[in-house]
Amino acid sequence: MNAISRVRTTIRQHELIRPGQHVLVAVSGGADSVGLLHILNALARTLRIRLTLAHLNHGIRGATARTDESFVKHLARGLKLRCICGHSDVPRCARVSGVSLEMAAREARYRFLSRTAKRVGADLTATAHTADDQAETVLLKLARGAGPGGLTGIRYRIGIMGTVVVRPLLDTRRAELRCYLESGEIAWREDESNRNPAFLRNRVRRDVLPFLEEKLKPRIVTALIKTANVSREEDAWLDVIARTLLEECRSPRKKQSISVPLLGKHGVAARRRVIRLWLAGAGMDPDSIDFSAVERVDALVCNSRRTTGAVQVPGLLRAVRQYDVLSLKSGGKGTPARFRRLRVKIPGETIVTDAGLRIVASLRPGIIRERPAGAGSLPSKASVSLAAIGRKGVFVRSWRKGDRMRPLGLKGSRKIQDILVDAKVPGEQRGLVPLFECGSDIIWLPGYRIASGCEVSDNHVPALQLAVERIR
Repeated sequence: MNAISRVRTTIRQHELIRPGQHVLVAVSGGADSVGLLHILNALARTLRIRLTLAHLNHGIRGATARTDESFVKHLARGLKLRCICGHSDVPRCARVSGVSLEMAAREARYRFLSRTAKRVGADLTATAHTADDQAETVLLKLARGAGPGGLTGIRYRIGIMGTVVVRPLLDTRRAELRCYLESGEIAWREDESNRNPAFLRNRVRRDVLPFLEEKLKPRIVTALIKTANVSREEDAWLDVIARTLLEECRSPRKKQSISVPLLGKHGVAARRRVIRLWLAGAGMDPDSIDFSAVERVDALVCNSRRTTGAVQVPGLLRAVRQYDVLSLKSGGKGTPARFRRLRVKIPGETIVTDAGLRIVASLRPGIIRERPAGAGSLPSKASVSLAAIGRKGVFVRSWRKGDRMRPLGLKGSRKIQDILVDAKVPGEQRGLVPLFECGSDIIWLPGYRIASGCEVSDNHVPALQLAVERIR
């Protein structure tokens, strides 16, 4: 079966596209998306569909990204198709929201595709996720400790941010697409970031899967895809049950909210699934709702001693508990989310559930000279002098009114509020920026500087090495 026939079979079996529909095709310029575009264009007359291209410049790769955009525009002209291009400052979005560059790029991309689909009147959006992407996703979720829902992997058809997204290439291998392009002498752009080992998915693609294919099972990709398909079928059946529970747990006063007592009476497995459906029902991308986000919300429900509170969830939303009611609020409304003061385990790992933070502390020589990325931007690392800490413990907490620190390299002290304002951290997110304190002094504001007097002067003397990141 050739690539075109395989994609046609996938579309038919999973009822992805109906005759007469207008399809927005997400095209980055890479081999997968160019292959998707050409295959759909070859099938357009048979399927009786209309195509429009969409391309987003993420603001990450400078001149290379502009060349990609020109390539996609030229491709559209050659196929006589309309092309909509957009631009986003993903690095700034990542700094402001404290998420990884990959997560910020994903959110920006789907936000752009949703807006563009509405603008051009497209019925759905097609993205170029392949069978290899499916295997990588399942493996990554296994490594992160996913539940049954996580093992469903990438879905053939899903609603994201108000638009329907379909993946016609999910049964097609990446190598098969390359053969299709090469046999038709179709050009594409190589994205050098796909070779960057800093991205976990790239390491899985380049190192882990080939190793597993060689040492464990030659058809490991097929096995992982089968796991996703079986999990998806069983997950759909469990969701039917969970939707009934979700309706039973709705707050009588606010139908979009959850009754804490009604949800709390169910077992943990039922609560997790209801919470996941509730978050997805609010328009959140289901693929971004990971286990840690669900657990943070569940902790709000089960905390009998704390009847009010808020936790961050994906999509710049907060789950807010106000006594017996659990609601979702956007970042710009309501009381800003904050988290309680916790002692940092030294050495060891500290998880701040309320804020979705992971802190790793170690005692070893070395000076981390991390270039400031903007106050509050994560992940971040720092070296702190052990002499400055002494026998006092190190704590992590939210910003408080009146907080000040003496930044290394600057004269005098500065208000933390002024630092965060200068960094353009939105007011509703400042309470989620971690501050590290020792005694009554703030010793480190991640993404900014350590405090004067806390610097490590000798590269060979043991120091406190701190690292903090968001877990989503």
